[in-house]
Amino acid sequence: MDSAALRQSWSQFSAAGADAAKYFYATLFVVAPETRSMFPTNMQYQEDKLLSALGHIITNLDDPSALSSFAQRLGADHRRFHGQDQRGRHVGLGERHYIWVGQALLATLERFLGPYWTPQLKAEWAAAYEAVAKLMLAGAAEAERSSPPYWEADVLGAERRRSDIAVFTVRPNYLCNYLPGQSLPVQVPQLRTWRYLSPANAPRADGTIDFHVRATGRFSTHLVRKLRAGDRLLLGHPVGTALSAYDRSPHLPLLLIAGGTGLAPLRAVVEALQQGAGRRTTLVVGGRTPDDLYDDQAMAQLASMPPAQAWQNGAAGWLRYVPTVESGWGWQGAIGKAADTAVRLGPWADTDILVCGSPEMTRETITTLARSGVQPEQILTESYDHSLYPPLAEADATAPRDFSWTGAR
Repeated sequence: MDSAALRQSWSQFSAAGADAAKYFYATLFVVAPETRSMFPTNMQYQEDKLLSALGHIITNLDDPSALSSFAQRLGADHRRFHGQDQRGRHVGLGERHYIWVGQALLATLERFLGPYWTPQLKAEWAAAYEAVAKLMLAGAAEAERSSPPYWEADVLGAERRRSDIAVFTVRPNYLCNYLPGQSLPVQVPQLRTWRYLSPANAPRADGTIDFHVRATGRFSTHLVRKLRAGDRLLLGHPVGTALSAYDRSPHLPLLLIAGGTGLAPLRAVVEALQQGAGRRTTLVVGGRTPDDLYDDQAMAQLASMPPAQAWQNGAAGWLRYVPTVESGWGWQGAIGKAADTAVRLGPWADTDILVCGSPEMTRETITTLARSGVQPEQILTESYDHSLYPPLAEADATAPRDFSWTGAR
């Protein structure tokens, strides 16, 4: 395999950006019409993910271990994609779809590389794609031995906490294992869109899962306004390695900082800690007004509960819950943004810190923490940008933490 030639041609090809991705999917849907129903109507995020995944594969051509791990993870994750053929019959992702994808990819490369697309380069790309496809199929086959492509989950109840926030509980058709702090891809079948939501509870014996959702886009608005008991969702396999690493240094205290429904995965972490021996933990939940603290009563109750293994030394007073708002008439609690309140409660040397909220809140919080002396390696946070593909983020998880995008130094 001529890695240098593949990388050079990829550099030329990727310069076309979204146009190349659009051409690829248009070609795929002509070659294999049944694949159209496997994707959402709005393809914007899918196009971005395609280019990112291809770029990651090309970057790791000379690292067989990294390439194999990523491609097999990709294949296992892609099992959840399904659709309907032209007769309306259910179609799961199979080997023939990989063949069609390869045909569309080669046609797209030919279109955008023009005179640089030689028979030799075509052969190199065909061989590289075949190798990656085999790894993905092997990953899918291996995962099939131990888990389903996706879970069907019945909605047991939905509670509107605010006009734009709902908490709903689902029960998968059989046990769906995840770690506190992880997220699950969730699909409303009629929307054909997968979005990542974080369970707001530690795993339960009965398998039920709570989700907190705020209406910000088409998918989340559908959940908040239309989801009812008796409806059905699909759940994919859990992703996320940062927040779920909360127990990497169990001897250190924890600082958890949440904004909005970013509380959900941190609430799951707190529940897991409460079910154990407890751990010195501070949870700061921020909002603009008291109305934003939609789960305040439940969190206060959780904070009052002793750990299940309270016989451990130091269990008493293990959790300090600090709700904080930027403004609120008659508010008796902390005032300020969550990050500012957290800094006032410090210092936080020798502390693991988990941050979860909107991208803006996360950036501001990390910047504020960095300016107070917190080191990047102390901070655990996930990206919830839908244009990013979580398995790709997991593949890069070993890279040094770089928060330069926050403006912090």
